[in-house]
Amino acid sequence: MNTDYIEHYLKSHLSEKRRKHIQGVRETAVRLAEKYGADPVKADEAALCHDMYKERDLDDLIEELGLPSRYKGNRNLAHSKVAAAIMRRDLGVTDQDLINAVSYHTTGRPAMSKLEQIIYLADAAEPGRNYPGVDELRRLMDIDLDQACLFSLKRSVDYIRGQGKYLDPDTLRAAQYYEKKAGEKHMESKELALEAARVLDQKLAADIVAIDVSQASSFADYLVIATGSSQRQTESLADDVEERLTAAGEIPIGVEGKGQTGWILLDFGSVVVNILTEEMRNRYKLENIWGDCDRLELEAE
Repeated sequence: MNTDYIEHYLKSHLSEKRRKHIQGVRETAVRLAEKYGADPVKADEAALCHDMYKERDLDDLIEELGLPSRYKGNRNLAHSKVAAAIMRRDLGVTDQDLINAVSYHTTGRPAMSKLEQIIYLADAAEPGRNYPGVDELRRLMDIDLDQACLFSLKRSVDYIRGQGKYLDPDTLRAAQYYEKKAGEKHMESKELALEAARVLDQKLAADIVAIDVSQASSFADYLVIATGSSQRQTESLADDVEERLTAAGEIPIGVEGKGQTGWILLDFGSVVVNILTEEMRNRYKLENIWGDCDRLELEAE
């Protein structure tokens, strides 16, 4: 890789503050690479490139590079994807591990390579970073990469959700992957569906059904369907389910439909919870679509 060209580009296009951050990431990444047996040259190159496009309007490049439109207007997520694509297209980089380390340095992803973990952590904990928890992250980085990634990912999920911002699915899946790797148990699909149904029953939802769609669906193992008496109650029920299951370590991949739609969907991956007003329930008749599938026995509280 032509690092002289990249360094010249950074000096011409980035602020002094951003360049200082990049240098901190480079130093941290090289130190971690040497500690954990990764290639320090690749760690330095990935760190050098990771924020190349952090201070540029990227919508034109997103379209030019054929990246998903969801990145438009979201420079925080887009800059890593653009940098990775430019490395491949314009800088002649063919090392996929190096490209991935740049592409996922913001979000993380399940089963990161050692280099990917190093760049993800170096970006989060270089010496210029100052936020609650960063000292603990630095301590964990010097003990175990997996533990450090799990700590950082879980804090990211909590912070992003608390701010009501878009949570990239890669971050959520990465947190779940490292939780599982650390031995933190997740509910089986059936148990998760039954727990969602229990919460809905306790909170006085009506007409609760849980359907085993594992043999008929490619997107989930179970559907849980319930009716709320009003839009306000459907939102309250959705909040209750999300809160209870999140506390149990089951964070939804997506939440759709809040805001006067009459249908709220909570996607937990293997289980999808649908909470509808009576009008929407009667209109779409979801359980009829899956009429050939078995229903779980639910015990009322």
